[in-house]
Amino acid sequence: MSNKEIKSRYHILHVEVQHGSDRFDIHLHLERPPIVRDLMDEVEKKARVTAMNQQLIFRGQRLHQTPDKELEKFGIFNGNHVMLIGDKLSGPEDDHFRRLLSIEKDVKLIDDVLELLCRDFENIKQSQQTRNQCDHILSDLQSRTERCQTDLKTFASIAKNLNVDRSEQDASRKKKEVVELIEDRINISTNIISAISSY
Repeated sequence: MSNKEIKSRYHILHVEVQHGSDRFDIHLHLERPPIVRDLMDEVEKKARVTAMNQQLIFRGQRLHQTPDKELEKFGIFNGNHVMLIGDKLSGPEDDHFRRLLSIEKDVKLIDDVLELLCRDFENIKQSQQTRNQCDHILSDLQSRTERCQTDLKTFASIAKNLNVDRSEQDASRKKKEVVELIEDRINISTNIISAISSY
């Protein structure tokens, strides 16, 4: 794939977000134009100011008020500076939130692997080979999917056992999001295993 093809396929945006005296480099690489919500999600990870507590301001425009709007519609391009207003998490809640962000990141990596496994399986189905002709490949796909599922179950156990106090509202919300994400991906992996087994 040439540089020109990469540029036409991916939308790449690098901005600096200033939060008090802190500065954060935010890099967005997407297959669609980035929206405000994408920026807010990255800011949440880097600055640990939760999306619901963020006020993002660019040249007097309040980005956070329209989270589904494309960033380029605000005139935001590479190298621009965005101001962040909002309280950073602290103490045990910050520790829990960071741990959950780390789990979420690992789960998203597994999600990418599951997507590739699905694509490989679809390619096998489209090639119309018999089970005997591709038994070795199918066995490998199933084994890799089972490893992903085992890892997901481990992450689910870690997330569920994370002792987040009810007063830690942002960490509680993130825990719920992460557990739901993991359970969804466990279901997907179960469906992939079932489809491979019955091919």
